Amino acid sequence: MQDSLIEAYFRIAFHLERHVPGYIDAYFGDPARKERLTGESLLSAKDLTALAEALGRDLATASLPASRKDYLLKQVAAMETVARKVAGESIGYIDEVSRCFDITPERTPDALLESALDDLDQLLPGSGDVTSRMGAWRARTEVDIDGARLAIDLILEEARRRTLAFIDLPAHEAVEISFVNDKPWRGYNWYLGDCRSLVEINTDLPQYASFLVELMAHEAYPGHHTEHAVKGEHLYKALGYEEMAIQLINTPECVIHEGIATTAHEIIFPGEEALEWENAVLYPALGLDPLPESTLAVRDAHKRLRSVAGDAALMRHVDGASDDDVVAFLMRYGLSNEEQSRHRLRFIDDPLWRPYIFTYHVGYDILRDWFGDADTTTKREMFRTLLTGQHTPSGLRAESTHD
Repeated sequence: MQDSLIEAYFRIAFHLERHVPGYIDAYFGDPARKERLTGESLLSAKDLTALAEALGRDLATASLPASRKDYLLKQVAAMETVARKVAGESIGYIDEVSRCFDITPERTPDALLESALDDLDQLLPGSGDVTSRMGAWRARTEVDIDGARLAIDLILEEARRRTLAFIDLPAHEAVEISFVNDKPWRGYNWYLGDCRSLVEINTDLPQYASFLVELMAHEAYPGHHTEHAVKGEHLYKALGYEEMAIQLINTPECVIHEGIATTAHEIIFPGEEALEWENAVLYPALGLDPLPESTLAVRDAHKRLRSVAGDAALMRHVDGASDDDVVAFLMRYGLSNEEQSRHRLRFIDDPLWRPYIFTYHVGYDILRDWFGDADTTTKREMFRTLLTGQHTPSGLRAESTHD
């Protein structure tokens, strides 16, 4: 029975990939299965919808561990939503995000965004508008591509060392870095299987040494690469959970992936430790001046604007806002120039990625609430359970509410 359920799961996924290129983000399972399923006559979106409905019913009565059943049910509900959209069913943007990600997208009140801007206005040196001053602040750690390569080497070594302090990594794991351009994102982890990842860095955007610390934690240690490698070894290989050999875009697992990645930096660099390490090691190696202690407050205030891209997506896809209106919003609250804001709009408008934008800040918020007031040691223990188990957004929300 279990084999037939998993086979149906893979069949729906591989056929959806043919309707929606890019839907499968990674596959490192049995090559024969992939060859067999990709060689089948393409199933219509209507047929895939029916298959997903039937799989959901079968899973609901299947004898599986509770966490695995919850994970699969939420994944299949998202797959059904994608199949319905491909079949031409009209699904509103908020419903699409809710069904795909097991979350409820919400707007951030303007008062909260303005409060963050007011605080930045007080914290940032100089005069003039906050966006320009934030740009000047970021530019203090801007590096060229050679500088970015050196920075990334230093950061990866330190991030991996700190990750190993609370979780064992597979002996053969490895991360490769590549610089690319003409992408709608800043950085991307391509998991290759067998505990290896390719992390691509978009050179169309400025490279800031200070941001590269967070980006490498996000994409590599203890973020995406670490999660995929650990789950691949533990859940897929050791426990035989074959569904973990495939990663799908626009499913609830993405909220967990991005929640892990967006909190990864804080897990290995709690409190003031990131700035201390940057000033002691990173900036001297790059010939940059150290950043002042006020950097911590600037970063905290800026983090309160993390939902801006999601708010812009609601403007675009619910309110029908124009390019110029969305770009103006992103420039004001995203603290980016026009070119950078139009680059973010590409991601918001991309047919594959348009619902995905919520996974970042909602994933972060879910884990922040789940961690609660735990100390660093306890947070790392909790984080380790995220790296080794199957979780859903609503499941973590329920745990947070219960606690």
